[in-house]
Amino acid sequence: MNREKAFELLGELDGRFVEEAARYAPEAASGSPERIVHMKTRKIITFALAAALILALGITAYAGYQGVATPEAAQRVALEQIEVWKEMGILSESVVFEGPANDIYEMEERDGGEYWYGRLFPHSYDVRFYGNSQFNKERQKYGCSLRVDTLTGKIMSANIDAEADADAAPVREEEIQQPVDPGDPNTEWKTVVWSFYDNYSDIFPEDMTVDRFCTLLAEYWGFSDYTIGETDDASYGTHFDPIDGSTLLKDLNADSRENYYLTVFFDGDQEGAPMYIQLHQFPGYVTLTLGNSHAVG
Repeated sequence: MNREKAFELLGELDGRFVEEAARYAPEAASGSPERIVHMKTRKIITFALAAALILALGITAYAGYQGVATPEAAQRVALEQIEVWKEMGILSESVVFEGPANDIYEMEERDGGEYWYGRLFPHSYDVRFYGNSQFNKERQKYGCSLRVDTLTGKIMSANIDAEADADAAPVREEEIQQPVDPGDPNTEWKTVVWSFYDNYSDIFPEDMTVDRFCTLLAEYWGFSDYTIGETDDASYGTHFDPIDGSTLLKDLNADSRENYYLTVFFDGDQEGAPMYIQLHQFPGYVTLTLGNSHAVG
C-alpha cells in the first residue's frame, strides 16, 4: 500500500471500522451522558487507529530508507537484487559483478517533462561496475549501471553489458579509420576493424521472449500487466510499430536498426508513462538497457 492510498483510507475509518468497533457502546438519547461517552469513545478509537496506521507507515518507510541510506548499503542491495533477478530468471546465472563498485552516485528525482521519471522511485543511488570499459584497468566480463531506489531497495533501471568471450565468432565487422596518435593533428591514419557479437545469452536466457521478459519485470516491480507500445522518437525521426510478444528478446534488434528501443507500458504505473527495453551491439560487447530511460533520447 502506498502512502497516498493509506491516507485516503484514513478518511473511511470512521464509517467502516470505528462504527464496528463502537457498535456495542451504550445507546442513548442525544445529549445524554451515555451519548457523550459514546462519541468520545468513537473519537478515541478513530485517533488510535489513525495513529497506529500512520506510525506503521512511518516506521516502514523509515526502515526502507535506512536500508539504502549510504553508498555502501546501495552497493550491497544492488548486488542482492541482481541475485533476485537471477532467481526469477530475468538474468542468466553467469552474471557476476566483482569487487567494489567503481562509482556510486546519489540521484535525486528529476522532472522528465511530460512524465515524472521519479514517479515510483524519487530518490536512488546509481551503482556502477565498469567491467570492460576503458575506465576499468582490470577488465572484467560484466559491467553495469544499476539505479537502486532507496525506499523499496528495488532496481528501477539497469544497463548491463557483457564482453564477448575470446573464442566467440563475430556476427559482423566494420572497418574504420582512426588517427595513429589522437593528440597529433598531423598524425597518420590507420585502419581498424571493429568486431560485433550477439552474446546476449551472457546476460539473459537464450530462450527468453519479449512477453516473458515483460511478465517478469511486471512481477518484480509489482505491476499487474503490461502493453507493448510503438517506438516513436520524434527527435531522432524513429518510428517502429509494436512487435510480436513471442519474439525472442535476443532478436529484439536483430538487424541492428539505428535508434531502436522497445516501449512498454505497465498497468499500475503513471498513466501513459513508458518503460523501455533496448539491446545494443558495441565493438567487443553487448548491452541490455531496461527501465525508465533509454540510450536514444
